[in-house]
Amino acid sequence: MKRMVAGLMVLSLLAVLLAAPAPADARPRFWGGFGGFAAGAVTGVVLGSIFAPRVVYSAPPVVYEPAPVYVEPAPVYAPAPVCQDYWVPNQYRGSVWVQAHWERYCR
Repeated sequence: MKRMVAGLMVLSLLAVLLAAPAPADARPRFWGGFGGFAAGAVTGVVLGSIFAPRVVYSAPPVVYEPAPVYVEPAPVYAPAPVCQDYWVPNQYRGSVWVQAHWERYCR
C-alpha cells in the first residue's frame, strides 16, 4: 500500500511538472532535446517498479513413479536340429577338382 501511495505521489508530481505551460521557443529545452526522453524513461522505470508483479520461485513439482520392472520373456523351445555327416569322395565340380572331405547336412 505504501508503494502504491508513493507511486501515485510521484506520478502526480510528474504530471504537474509536464502539464505546466512551456515557453514557445524553437530551441530544445535542456540537454539538447534529450529531456523528454529522459523524463519518459524515468517515469517508465518508476511505474514499472511499482506495478510489476513480483516473481515467486517455488520448487518444481515432485512426480513419483514406480520403479521400472524387467519382465524376462518366456523361453522358446525349438527342437534341436537333426544333422548328419557324410563323406564326399574326390570329384570334379564343374571344372574344379575337389578333394575328398566331410560335409554336414541339417534339417
